[in-house]
Amino acid sequence: MANTPGGWFGKLSNLIIPPSQPNSAPVVTNKRILNELVAGFEDSIQRESVGTSMLFNAHFLIILHPDTYEDRQNAFPVVVNEAIQAFKSVIESHKSEYGRVSPVASGWFFKFGAGREFGGESVSPSDVKVIGALTGILPGNVQSGTSSEKMNVTRRVKQTNRYEKVDVDLATFQHIDFREPGAFAVKFNFDSLSGTPENTPSTGATRVGPPALPRSLDAGLAQISYYIAELNKEDSYLMRDREIIIARKEIDNQHFPNYLVLESAYVSNPHARIRFNDASQSFQIASFSRNETRVNEQLIPRSEPASPEWFDLPPKAQILLNSMVTLHFQSNS
Repeated sequence: MANTPGGWFGKLSNLIIPPSQPNSAPVVTNKRILNELVAGFEDSIQRESVGTSMLFNAHFLIILHPDTYEDRQNAFPVVVNEAIQAFKSVIESHKSEYGRVSPVASGWFFKFGAGREFGGESVSPSDVKVIGALTGILPGNVQSGTSSEKMNVTRRVKQTNRYEKVDVDLATFQHIDFREPGAFAVKFNFDSLSGTPENTPSTGATRVGPPALPRSLDAGLAQISYYIAELNKEDSYLMRDREIIIARKEIDNQHFPNYLVLESAYVSNPHARIRFNDASQSFQIASFSRNETRVNEQLIPRSEPASPEWFDLPPKAQILLNSMVTLHFQSNS
């Protein structure tokens, strides 16, 4: 009798030696994309936070195989919404460890891209590659002559399955198709997570939020006029937020109202931050650029975005960025 696969001999063999199963790659589901985002976000809190300040990645690139991208793209808005809710829950669970939530960016930014290769590694239909940064990921915007420019990001390394901080060459993103429908920006709202009690004028009830701003809020906390020498261009910016970021004008940072974006190759991304200090009721500045930042001719030492070193900013001051962009700061308080 022939020993056919369905015969008694085949059944006996299966009892002794189970038939081998092909290794099936994990399917990319919406939940898996969400889980990858949340895992990377939670890792960034442990990696980036310092002292009493909770910091975390706020900009994310999600790279998928083109077939997976097409299959999942209609769900991207829902995935982003769920990710933000999950991020807030993670922040809530960690807030007892820190005194305040202190992100470098002003909101969440997500960008989905399709590609078959990234950083020398193939991207298969079962891959989800999430790249995170504190702020300022600039995919698909590599200018000629900037192919050697690096950016510091966090990503899961395939060989170790651990998150690591790595420098990524911007040229590696040239192979990824970043489409505008795959970009999402949502401004931060941490009123329910941190801050001090504040009386609501209409009801007298107590809510959680930052202290009251100066009375000049309607007119802006400060007025900043600026001159870009290379373009011979003048303009102005009204500082309405308690803290603003000064950065080079890029696609990724034009969504946020508290970014003063400057169209100049001589401005870093980010270059500096200006904040209103509630304790001293005065303004301060921190510089992150490897190029010079001067306030009234005084050089402001560079610090890291994750750990800014603050310096007093006079109510009226001239701020010079890399000797090419001049800002005239005028407090309205």
